[in-house]
Amino acid sequence: MGSGASPQLLYDVSDPIHPRLLCTIQNTSVHLFTGDTFVYLRPVSATETDIVLHSLGSGNESIAGKFPFDVAAGAWTPDGSLMAYLGPVSPNSAGIETQPVMLFSQQKSSLLFSYPIGIGDCICRFGLAPPVLALSPDGQYLAVGRLAGRGSGPLAVIRLSDGKQVLTAAQDAGEVIWSRTGHRLFMFAWGGPTANSWTPEAGVVALHAISWPHLPGLSPDGTQLAFTSDSDGGAPAQPPRVFVYSLSGGAPRMLIDQPRTQALFIKNGWVWYLDEVPCTDSCAGLTAPSGKVYAMDLSTGVEQTVTFAPGEAPLGQRDTYWPTFGPGEFWPTS
Repeated sequence: MGSGASPQLLYDVSDPIHPRLLCTIQNTSVHLFTGDTFVYLRPVSATETDIVLHSLGSGNESIAGKFPFDVAAGAWTPDGSLMAYLGPVSPNSAGIETQPVMLFSQQKSSLLFSYPIGIGDCICRFGLAPPVLALSPDGQYLAVGRLAGRGSGPLAVIRLSDGKQVLTAAQDAGEVIWSRTGHRLFMFAWGGPTANSWTPEAGVVALHAISWPHLPGLSPDGTQLAFTSDSDGGAPAQPPRVFVYSLSGGAPRMLIDQPRTQALFIKNGWVWYLDEVPCTDSCAGLTAPSGKVYAMDLSTGVEQTVTFAPGEAPLGQRDTYWPTFGPGEFWPTS
C-alpha cells in the first residue's frame, strides 16, 4: 500500500487481525508476481534498468528482464515487453508546461501522448487527484493524465496498438480504476458524486446513484470496490465513512456508522480501514486518523482491531504526516 514516493508495505495477511510485515519498498515500481514473489525496478545506469525477481521465502533475487533506459516508476508488464513512463516536463509551442508520456514497446521508446500540467492546490484531507498512468490488464489500453487545477486537460485512454486516443474523459473525472481482467475502466470525480464506466465496445456508461469520491480500490477477485465518502450530494455533510459497493449492482453498503476512512481490501471478503477522531488542532477536515487500524470480515460485519508487531504498523504517531493508506498494484487473485 502507498503511492508516489511513500513506502509500499507488503504484509502477510493470512491472519487479517495479526498481520506480519514482510518488507518495505520505496522509490520503485512493484508487481506482486506469484504468491511468494514480487518483481521491482532497479535502475543500474542511464541505459539500463533491471527487473528484479525477489523471493519472499528465501530472499533470493534474480534478473527477470531489463529496460534499456533509467526508470524507477511507470506502468509496465512484469516480462519487460511493455512500459509506459513519464518523460522530462517541457513547454509546448504555446509555452505551456506539458508532461510527455513515453511508450517502450518492441524494444524501442517513442512519445505516446502528452498533457498540460495544471496549476492548483487543495487544502483538504486527500489533496488533489493523483497522476493517472495505468495499463489495462490485457495490455491493450493506457489511461493517462492528471486533473490538477487550472490548465489541466481531461484524462485520456490511448489504444497502444496504434497510439490512437479512444476516450476523452469528462472534465471532472479525476481518477480511474481498471477492472481486474480485460479493459473495463471505472472513472470517478475526485471528491464528487459521479461515476462512470467505459469500454471500447460500449463507450461511457453512467453508474447512476453511485459515488466513490475518495481512494476506491477493487477486491482481488474484482467483484467489489471499497471507498471513503464524506459527502451527500457533492457537499461535505458528515465525518467520513467507509463503504463497499458490489460491481454487479445495488446500493453501496456502509460498513459501520462511525467515522472511518481509507478502506482497502487485503484479501477477498476482508477490508482494513482507519479509525477517525475529531480534530484537536489544525487539520484538513473534521477528523483525523487516531492511529488505530480496524479489520472487518464482510460476511459477518464484525469490526475488530488489527494488532501489529512493534514497528510494523503502517501509520506513525498523531503528530506525523499521514500517508495515503490505499491499495497497492496487482494484488494476487486469492
